[in-house]
Amino acid sequence: MAKDGSGNYLAEQDQDSAGCSVMISYSRKDKSFCKALYDALAVDDRSIWIDWEDIPPSADWLDEIHKGIETSDCFLVVLSPDSIKSEVCQWEVDHAVKNGKRIIPVVCRDVDYREVRKELASLNWIFFRADGDDFNAAMKLLLKALDVDLRHAKTHTKLLTRAIDWERHDFEKSLLLHGKDLKRSQLWLSASALGKEPKPTTLHLSFITASQALATSMKKRKLIAVFFAFIVAIGIIWPSWGVFFFSLVFSHFFVFFASN
Repeated sequence: MAKDGSGNYLAEQDQDSAGCSVMISYSRKDKSFCKALYDALAVDDRSIWIDWEDIPPSADWLDEIHKGIETSDCFLVVLSPDSIKSEVCQWEVDHAVKNGKRIIPVVCRDVDYREVRKELASLNWIFFRADGDDFNAAMKLLLKALDVDLRHAKTHTKLLTRAIDWERHDFEKSLLLHGKDLKRSQLWLSASALGKEPKPTTLHLSFITASQALATSMKKRKLIAVFFAFIVAIGIIWPSWGVFFFSLVFSHFFVFFASN
């Protein structure tokens, strides 16, 4: 990811009027239902990530799945007797949980609640069963669930993708937040503390904390540079050993306190 010199990367979401992007996790045996769900979600130009290809798992394939989850604002998992037993679906849920995604379970076929993993069992389910549920009514519930706290969810994704990039580049300082982005991330953390979802992950917190530490360090360095320039100016204007000695001692005290 290229570094944004303006420090205003997060502000791009203010011009993004689309709803939350979504990744759909499903069993291949529920493909026909997922196509109907995809078509219903796609009418408002929403970004949707879904793997239609029935290919064997590989390293490259898994990387693409992980990227789809990381870059989507919401993770929609289609529950059915087949999906809750699918190893691939479980891998996808694991990665969504790890990255703190907003997870929304939708039921296309009845499942035994006791067989559903606790991260999904504890959430509100939306029912799309063919034998009695109203598809359009369920879609209204789903759209509402997807887009609650829209800006907060989009910021979660933007910060996450930047934090992952920072981690993969061995915590390169040039990839940290600065300027308006850092201020926005701190406001986002405050909103999370007040109850907005999704919550920050440990990686979010590490990324923002490291960014704040670097910003504080840079401010101190700039202050020290300005002070030393002031000392040099004094030495030029009043070239006496007494003034120079006083300035030198005072500057050492200043550097000591400014660096702590």
